[in-house]
Amino acid sequence: MRLRPMFLAFLTGVLVCGVPLGAASAQTTSAKKTPPAQSDPNKPATRVAGSYGNWTLLCGKEGDPKTAEERCSLVLPLIEKKTQKLIFRVILVYGPKGRLVLRVDGPTGVALQRGVQLATDSEKVYTMPYQTCLPMGCKALYLVPDEMKQDLLKSKKGTIVVYALNGKQIQTVAEFDGLALGLEALDKKRTAIVNNN
Repeated sequence: MRLRPMFLAFLTGVLVCGVPLGAASAQTTSAKKTPPAQSDPNKPATRVAGSYGNWTLLCGKEGDPKTAEERCSLVLPLIEKKTQKLIFRVILVYGPKGRLVLRVDGPTGVALQRGVQLATDSEKVYTMPYQTCLPMGCKALYLVPDEMKQDLLKSKKGTIVVYALNGKQIQTVAEFDGLALGLEALDKKRTAIVNNN
């Protein structure tokens, strides 16, 4: 599934990835709800619009604050317990054409051809191709069909799997606590933005 360059640029700009280099261990937990302080005036300012279980609704404007439209995303940061470093970030956001997109930000040093796998409680596995890899991390995207959205909402957790360059599996568990309320809030923000335009 190919995404258009403008769409990729939008998704890349939604959140800045702060993923450390190297491999991750399997033990992760949800992060605190406070986003890092913005120090670069050229980066879009984001604000916490709500917290829903393990998920945080972040909203912000790119470009001129007077003319840019607000965009929101639902974010689940996954932190390695031992080092307290961000390993993965799971993001749900609506793209420019109104389709729900799942994005997983993860570490570099992974086998790109294998993509990112997300297994839900239903044991269905979704494989997301990598779209970009930069020194700060790699990003995989997946256009979420309604069937997958329902599967995510029914699941209590998901297992994220990537493969190191040596073929070793790296996995972590993402607890989906609060996902239903978070998606409802994201939908309301999206509706409010559409109605204002």
